[in-house]
Amino acid sequence: MSGKRKTINHSMQGVFVFVLLGLFAVMSTLMVLLGAQMYRNTVDHATRNNEDRVMAAYVRSMIRAEDADRAVSVETQNGVTTLALREELDGEAYVTWLYCHEGQLYEQFTSEDEDFEPEDGTAICPATRFEPSLSGGLLTVDMTDGKGEQSTVKVALRCAR
Repeated sequence: MSGKRKTINHSMQGVFVFVLLGLFAVMSTLMVLLGAQMYRNTVDHATRNNEDRVMAAYVRSMIRAEDADRAVSVETQNGVTTLALREELDGEAYVTWLYCHEGQLYEQFTSEDEDFEPEDGTAICPATRFEPSLSGGLLTVDMTDGKGEQSTVKVALRCAR
């Protein structure tokens, strides 16, 4: 009888160890899956947050880079309201146009002598509205991105002081 008991006891120990290892494997897999899902959610949230801010940050940095005396103006070219950023390089006058065209925010860098053609620019990001206005030394740009999120950039121009 004692031999049967040892076999049953030994079998029970083996089953217990097997169940414990199985439970460990299941819990480890569950932790990996939960961690991966949390990571995916974090990355998705960061991506959406960056996409929401890219247009405003881009416009703000372009304005700051070209903020000089009489370099920033709001103009209508071929029926398109543009933000014109002028600069002089090696004695030549150049202009960077920022504008909304066909659902995109565009940038066009060209010689000031060249004609403005909206389709010649480079698409920066999705945008359905780009409305710059200049009042005194305050430049205001009302924008709507491709997802319909509205934002406003207000920059007190240093050159206006």
